Amino acid sequence: PASRFVTGRASLHSHECESGMSAYYKEKKRTPTPDARTEPILEILRRLDTSGTGLLQRQRLVKLIHGLVPEMSPQSIEMLMDSSLHADQVNVRYQEFITWLFEGVTALRRPNENLEGSISVATWNVAAVNNNPFEYWLAHDDPSYVNLMIAVETCLASPSEAWDVPVCEIFTEEMFQELKDLMLEHGIHGVKEVEESMWRGPDLRLRDRRVVSEFIKDKSLGSKRLISMPDRITNTVQVVTRAPSEYKPPPACRPSVINNYLGDLSTLEAWWESWKRFMFLESLAVRTQQGVSIRRPCHMLEPIPRSKYPAISEKEERLAIPLQILCQAIFDAILVHLMHYCSPDGTWQVVKSQICDHLYRCKAQRTMEILETKYHTVDVIFLQEVASNFYDFFQRSSLATSFHCVLPSGMDGKRDQNSLLLLSKRFFNDSIEDVTAIIEESMEDGVRLVSSDLVAVAVSSRDQRSYLLASFHGDTAGALTLPLLRALFSCAAKRFPRHVLILGLDANSYEPPKAEQLPFTNLIAEAKKLGLSTCFGDDPDVNRCRTTCCARTSLQPQLNKAIRYNDRVSLSDRNPKDLITFKRQQLRLLSPTEVGQMNPVKDNTGQLRYEESMNFPTFDFPSDHAIVAALLQHVDGQS
Repeated sequence: PASRFVTGRASLHSHECESGMSAYYKEKKRTPTPDARTEPILEILRRLDTSGTGLLQRQRLVKLIHGLVPEMSPQSIEMLMDSSLHADQVNVRYQEFITWLFEGVTALRRPNENLEGSISVATWNVAAVNNNPFEYWLAHDDPSYVNLMIAVETCLASPSEAWDVPVCEIFTEEMFQELKDLMLEHGIHGVKEVEESMWRGPDLRLRDRRVVSEFIKDKSLGSKRLISMPDRITNTVQVVTRAPSEYKPPPACRPSVINNYLGDLSTLEAWWESWKRFMFLESLAVRTQQGVSIRRPCHMLEPIPRSKYPAISEKEERLAIPLQILCQAIFDAILVHLMHYCSPDGTWQVVKSQICDHLYRCKAQRTMEILETKYHTVDVIFLQEVASNFYDFFQRSSLATSFHCVLPSGMDGKRDQNSLLLLSKRFFNDSIEDVTAIIEESMEDGVRLVSSDLVAVAVSSRDQRSYLLASFHGDTAGALTLPLLRALFSCAAKRFPRHVLILGLDANSYEPPKAEQLPFTNLIAEAKKLGLSTCFGDDPDVNRCRTTCCARTSLQPQLNKAIRYNDRVSLSDRNPKDLITFKRQQLRLLSPTEVGQMNPVKDNTGQLRYEESMNFPTFDFPSDHAIVAALLQHVDGQS
């Protein structure tokens, strides 16, 4: 039957090369067709069906499918069987089930043409580009990656005397003198005092600290932000053209292990020459509030106010600029030395390049590919944390012919995290009214949203229903989520009473929550109080709602947040953050029985499938948030 919802068939478009797809995506042309994938499996199953009934025992088939397709867990296969129309608790019509599975495992196709008044929706926090390719554990089975990350973890967790040497043995006295001369040459004040009291003297004695136990793992340096602050500013600098242009140059990366810098880091000497050149000699065009400014990275650093970071002393606050430069140089030097120690043959740079290819340089292309091939028939797609270059890729994609792309009025290219909407042209009329400002005006006194985290529109469908649609990205702790829900509900009641309300959001809710985090139970309670339901139901089991599974490695400045390899799943951030909510009196979630497949759908593979206990992003799925999709039906009597 016809469907506006997700289809599982991958398709490759003739414009692939023109739309900037990389060699990685060209390799995807080898993706087998559904028939090519199913026939070898069906051939095996037919041999096992010795009676020729077309039936196989359910538990046996689960084991067989898992053996043939290891990336599918037994639990996910069981869930699919429960959602299909081809299995009971004992037997499965295996030919129909396998065909259905590979044609589109969670396509949510309408079971008949009489199921009218339905709307398909999906929400996805595509995640801002991560500037550190090593920051989070990846579900990547390359032994080179796994061995490297475990070696780094071991070196930092239990440093030997041979590795945990004084700082001056890695960042040498000669290197310090070169750094000192460069800072003086560029007019940075307080350099000699930093040398006397911080490099050599008793205040910080940076020169003689052990590189791991007394520098990298020193919590006081972390609380003073002497490493994380300069890293945040100089890690990846978003540059612009000096003259007005639509061209967006690639970012400028500080020579470092923990960003997407792909220059020569094969020796400490090669790194140091590049690092000095970047920090002190490269003039970068950056956009500021006053317009385009030409600045060197060493002059981009900002003071560290003691009022905000009380761990820093008055002297350190006064000397914050040269002290940050010094600490950043030491930190980067230690990491380069660490990688050479753990990977003496230089394999680590190959591993880094592969990660950068998939999750940095090709992130936008892969994001678009998933939307083009798997979600191109959805009626509404709510997106969050979208980079400003997304629209360029959208315009060159096949989605541009079938979707309206609604951008926030104040597209944020600096923070580069924007909420937007994709609306099916076949489902909606062309007249779209941006009502974001009206929602923002309804926020409680003293509560303000971050620019571009919300986009909301009023629009009519071609069957003359009116909709109020909003895409929202909550702050890290979820503090703004409940105020946004209340403002949206209030605005809908007062200004848009005849509109059908649907919100797709990254709520940043947690279960269990830490201090100041929004509890998922509070989110659900507030939704119920406002008469809202969710794509997971009115009283959902939190375990069905988890949409993240990410864990930090040891290769990032905040070592206190690192999770060991063996704990990367059990101690990961596995929280129920992403969902779709709507008015209970206007819409209802169709049951899997009505749809004939799972509803709602969670997807962390880009293949319409959710793998529990798998860290993501992955090479195939470039976000740390799952996609959530659902098929909703209008409640009788709604206009």
